[in-house]
Amino acid sequence: MIQMKLTPAVEDSNTELRLMPEVGPIDADGSLGELLRSGTLGEILRDKIRSAILSAMQKGTDLSTTLPSAVQGYATIQNAQLKNAGSGRLVVILNGRVQITNEQIQALSKQVKERIASQ
Repeated sequence: MIQMKLTPAVEDSNTELRLMPEVGPIDADGSLGELLRSGTLGEILRDKIRSAILSAMQKGTDLSTTLPSAVQGYATIQNAQLKNAGSGRLVVILNGRVQITNEQIQALSKQVKERIASQ
């Protein structure tokens, strides 16, 4: 068993997430335990776990697919956190900011109306 604490962090661009891994105690016996604690196998395993979770998170937090096109280039992520959603599920909560002009507000309003009408 490997305990890992993964803390979401916002990239310098404020448009992408990354995970900061902290490895806790590793509970394994014998040579496998030694490899996981001090060898490259443990490092590879930690990277694989971090990459798999980050990939799943990024699918739902990709601003270019989750936001209307009128505001995509103007949105930034201020902070992110993971929450327990029960049943072994995690939820990523993003707080962000969008600064747009009146013309962009009109374009956004039009996109929202079109999206509602097509449903």
